[in-house]
Amino acid sequence: MKKLKYKIEQGNEEINSIGGICLVGSVLNRIKSFKSISNMKMPRTEKGLIPHGDILKSMIGLYSLGKTDYADIELYREDIVFKESLDLEKVPSEESLRQRLDECGEVIEDEIRYGNLDLLKNVKVFGELNTPYTSYTPIPMDVTVMDNSGSHKEEVGRTYKGNDGFAPMNAYIGTHGYFLNCELRPGVQHSQKGMEEFLLQTIEMVDSLGVDNALYVLDSAHDAAVNLNIFQKNSSNFIIKRNLRNESLEQWLATARRVGECNSPREGKNVFTGVLSHLEPAKYKSGKPLFIVFEVTERTIGSNGEVLLFPEIEVNSWWTNIPDDAPYVIEFYHQQGTSEQFHSELKTDMNIERLSSGKFNTNSLLLQLAMIAYNCLRILGQKALTFKDKLTVRLNITRRRLRSVIQDLIYIACKRISHANYITLKFGRNCPWFGIFRQLYITLY
Repeated sequence: MKKLKYKIEQGNEEINSIGGICLVGSVLNRIKSFKSISNMKMPRTEKGLIPHGDILKSMIGLYSLGKTDYADIELYREDIVFKESLDLEKVPSEESLRQRLDECGEVIEDEIRYGNLDLLKNVKVFGELNTPYTSYTPIPMDVTVMDNSGSHKEEVGRTYKGNDGFAPMNAYIGTHGYFLNCELRPGVQHSQKGMEEFLLQTIEMVDSLGVDNALYVLDSAHDAAVNLNIFQKNSSNFIIKRNLRNESLEQWLATARRVGECNSPREGKNVFTGVLSHLEPAKYKSGKPLFIVFEVTERTIGSNGEVLLFPEIEVNSWWTNIPDDAPYVIEFYHQQGTSEQFHSELKTDMNIERLSSGKFNTNSLLLQLAMIAYNCLRILGQKALTFKDKLTVRLNITRRRLRSVIQDLIYIACKRISHANYITLKFGRNCPWFGIFRQLYITLY
């Protein structure tokens, strides 16, 4: 018989592979609303059950580990580090987690939003877009598709991408990608439906954070006078991509030649940019200054060098109320594309796409809890970058992907030792992230 290279044995030591969950617990301690949620009365909850706040924190803990199924909680029922780090009286079972979330989903979404604001109020730098004269904190808002094909969950429907799922509206804040607000929506719902209430709610959140010079950025699905009126009434900066509808491309080219600035990046391609101030949409009632920034591209020679019989005309235009030059406005709108990366981190890095429940209200609550888990990981990732001197590798970046945070800081092995009324988490001699981990824990505790 071939001799084994290693002996495989199981010892009595408490060795844990998710030492970083204590960092998540330290961040969650900043949320004041969990205690009030625990004291709320639910329609079917009996006395003596696990507090509501512990149910929510258990689910947030799972999401922080990249786990999304109710059954995953069974992996941590006997994990004392999971229980201690999240300050839980008891880790719930799969059945308890499912039933209690179904019950909470009808009641506490507003409290979860307030809890998320408690987290964001501790963030000092959201990341800004700069011009020579001022700076803006971007608030990109966009619909993303959550593919739940093959399921029979409530409100799953055909989305604009052609698959079956949900179409939530997400709002982020800053260039670092903190999650500000979200609303789960049926897959068939148009982006603009319900947007008035979502905008007012988001503007109120930004005001409560004390963010100066916020800049709301939306795509052409939200080219509606009602949105412009809301922003102008609240004195909010905005950029909204215009829907050209039936406007003539030739007329736009003539206007651009007359008042725009021409740039020729190559032979046969002219790009005109400029600002117009004499047009307003129908039902626009504000009376405040409104600008159209345009970018009109004329191609007479294709990219392959072929001379075109008729010129190709491409027109992009945006409603805005900021007084900056056209190139800045256009660049700020294109920065909204970064929000697609934020969607990706939520859906792929954290695996938040196929929501666990069959009930729409519960899935709506789960998305809110995922938002808090997302921000916990984002806070850890951004704070870690402030301790680059503790790293064994060089990181020349301004934002860490959540996948990297989960791998480097959450799934970090440790040994739990309880002795003389002290609990110690002991890490390996060659743990490359120990210096940053210790600094983060001291800073956050």
